[in-house]
Amino acid sequence: MTDTAQQTRVTRTRAVALGAVVPTAIAVVTAAITLSWLPQLPDPIAVHWSGAGPDGFGPALPFVLAPLVITIVFSVFVALWSWRPTPSGRLTWNQKFLVVTSLWLATMLNVGFAASLAVQRGLSDAHEAPDVGLWLAIGAGAGLLLAVVGWFVLPPAETVDEAGSEPRRVDVQGQERISWSHSVRLSNAALAVIAFVVAIALVTAILVSLASRAASVVAILTLVFVALLAATTTWWRVSADRRGFIAAGIFGWPRKRIPLHGIRSVQVVEVDPSRDFGGWGWRWGGNGRTGIIARAGEAIEVTQANGRRFVVTVDDAATGAGVLAALLAQRTR
Repeated sequence: MTDTAQQTRVTRTRAVALGAVVPTAIAVVTAAITLSWLPQLPDPIAVHWSGAGPDGFGPALPFVLAPLVITIVFSVFVALWSWRPTPSGRLTWNQKFLVVTSLWLATMLNVGFAASLAVQRGLSDAHEAPDVGLWLAIGAGAGLLLAVVGWFVLPPAETVDEAGSEPRRVDVQGQERISWSHSVRLSNAALAVIAFVVAIALVTAILVSLASRAASVVAILTLVFVALLAATTTWWRVSADRRGFIAAGIFGWPRKRIPLHGIRSVQVVEVDPSRDFGGWGWRWGGNGRTGIIARAGEAIEVTQANGRRFVVTVDDAATGAGVLAALLAQRTR
């Protein structure tokens, strides 16, 4: 077995163990314990607290199963996302961060939910349930501690920085004006993930609305925010003209414009969303690299005057980069 193959095996084993197996084990144990408490809980139970005490109520079983389902779904996602390490067999910074986030999320959720049920054992009326804010903080703190430990157990992360190719400059005569524009939408896989998130937000909003009228306002506003965020980041228009390099969402926002005088160079690169940026959308890839990542494949990478790099995955990236290179050359004449 080569050194790279051995490193890949170690990385996958640790990533799956810390990002999926351990979180799932925490959730399963917690669910088994809290299920045994069902006969001791009031009906309905308190599911939301405010400064004045419990103000939202609902059935116990969904509250018991919620952290288990969320943890398992997120763990599967992390396992799949971290299964493709870098060519040297290590995780990228984004992949490593996602793995330890799974540890933090599982601990925070399961400690918080379990504590919320534990304080209600033996009560005849859930209105008497004490505040659980301290336990939520303990869960978040314990999750953070476990995430830090997991970070150091995982192999060192690295930034994948594969060399791109210089575009073929489009021929321009004198001060002839040229421009290029192309639209791009998120891949089907990314759209499926967004649809799942919106569905979770919708179900959460419905459940919270049934439990508490006051909390339903917050839940509905959260749902609207998630839906609008999804809508504004699923389709982009990418342009190169005398204004510079521009990428804008379907409603004109979010928007990123890099003027020609702020561009040092441009090249065409190949992008793997999970490996290079940890997902889709407007992403951070480390090493001064950000981008709008709609799918895998070719992309335009613009190096700005300050050294930071902005990447956009788009069809016909070579032509767009060639037009931008021609505009840069035209400006320096």
